[in-house]
Amino acid sequence: MPVTVHGLLEKWAEQTPDATALCDDRVEITYADWFRISRHISSRIHEAGGGRGHVIGVVSGKSVLLPCMFTAVSMVGARFVSLNPDWPVQERQRVFGRWSDRLVLSSLEDYEASQDEDTLFIGEDVLTGEKAPPSLPEIGSDEEFYLNVTSASTGQAKIAPTTHGQLLANTAGVIRTLNLTSGDVHTSLFGVYGHPHELFMRGLYLGGRTVLTGHRYPRDVLRVVADKGVTTIMALPTQLMTLSHLWSRSDSDLSGVRLAEAGGMHVSEDLMDSFVDSTGVEMVPVWGSTETAGVGLVGESGIPGFSRVVEGYTVELRDLSGKLISGDGGGELWISGKGVINRYLGDRPQTEEAFLNGWYRTGDIFRREDGRLIFLGRRGGLIKAAGLKVYPLEVELAILKHPSVVDACVVGRDHPTRGEIPSAYIVLRPGKELNVAEMRNFLRQHIDEHKIPKLVNFVHGLPRTANGKIDRKAVGTREIAPDFRSELLRSDVELVRLLNQRAELMGMIGGGGFDPTWVDEQVDNAMGHNAGPIPDSSVVDIIRFIISELGKR
Repeated sequence: MPVTVHGLLEKWAEQTPDATALCDDRVEITYADWFRISRHISSRIHEAGGGRGHVIGVVSGKSVLLPCMFTAVSMVGARFVSLNPDWPVQERQRVFGRWSDRLVLSSLEDYEASQDEDTLFIGEDVLTGEKAPPSLPEIGSDEEFYLNVTSASTGQAKIAPTTHGQLLANTAGVIRTLNLTSGDVHTSLFGVYGHPHELFMRGLYLGGRTVLTGHRYPRDVLRVVADKGVTTIMALPTQLMTLSHLWSRSDSDLSGVRLAEAGGMHVSEDLMDSFVDSTGVEMVPVWGSTETAGVGLVGESGIPGFSRVVEGYTVELRDLSGKLISGDGGGELWISGKGVINRYLGDRPQTEEAFLNGWYRTGDIFRREDGRLIFLGRRGGLIKAAGLKVYPLEVELAILKHPSVVDACVVGRDHPTRGEIPSAYIVLRPGKELNVAEMRNFLRQHIDEHKIPKLVNFVHGLPRTANGKIDRKAVGTREIAPDFRSELLRSDVELVRLLNQRAELMGMIGGGGFDPTWVDEQVDNAMGHNAGPIPDSSVVDIIRFIISELGKR
């Protein structure tokens, strides 16, 4: 078996050169094409002075150019890091600016390069390129190639240096655990700036086909899934649910899809059941991390928790002192295996805290129940309210059971006497109303009294990271701006309903319905409730006109 990422590509270019490897919204390339294009890009990297020892930042859309740049960086022996153009300056400097030997590859024409960075534009002209580098270095499986950056949803972003061997070990283990085959056609709806290897590594490992699409609208995504014969979809649970709402109404043939892999955030049992009912496709929840090079735990469709550990990994639950917890019970998940990294780059304190004797302390708290691992929340996110433990996820799931709620986040807030109190930020469905007392009464049916949030805030939306996860650091300090166009449309719909209701009531009044005295009464009542920007005189004219017109029906 090849020991490097580009070695794997070379194998398929020799064995199945004409097999389709990658396709995006514009082009389709074979394994022979992929290898040729990667060699061409590697020659351009060489001409720009890049090579072994360099760190190469890649800025790309979701196109075939992304995996081609990935394997080209592998060929020259450099280290790959995905650069998010939206990173704050300080974060970018910490992740990428620390390197003296660095080069940026960008496939985006509107990318604005920093003055102190050499940038090489990689356009679609490389798809026909034939150049080859003068020489390529010999590279081993234990050489660090991929600088995987954490999402920083719980703190400052960390850099996890990942070797060829670790990346291949994780990919192989996931493929065996999920029973993926070379006949599968893969697509992922994840973004390109999180963990881009997840978009194409499985197809590359199997010698199969990978579909990359930049479409965001669900109907367009479903059309791509049907047209390209996709069989496995990887996405956030929220993305999969959006697709499921249009599944049965789509005019595309989606019968080829056999597996939907839900990762990146918690998957509730209700959500899984709803997805399966709408699509007939299994939704399999997965858990993974930057430090494990990808997915480490796999669940079963319709069953909460995770029942399988990815091949090549071992997991344990331990208490905060590191003592092993056997049998059922709760504790922090520790994981080891060939795909687990051993340090954070340039961060000794975090390394010493997280890595110990081949084990990675995930910081995630699970409960083992009948052999399954059920996620409870982050170690750092645990709320200690008057000495009692409150796991935010447990409270969030209870809140989300309310039919008027579409999204929720629970965080701890300092309190002078209780230490911390749970504080909830709740997004309601359009047109729904709910007050704090109603929410608390509802929660008493589902969770213990000490877990019910003492502070309840109704917000328009929750801030999210580039990976689509809730940005818990920003919750309470920043919220998504409301979509005023949607609000206006909702108001118009409500107005139509109100007018129809008034027409019905006018018909029930009798005597023709229209009574000038009664009209004056209605106007007076309306004036007592007019707190809006429209002048009273205009409201009077509007109400008189509406009632008069309804009286003629």
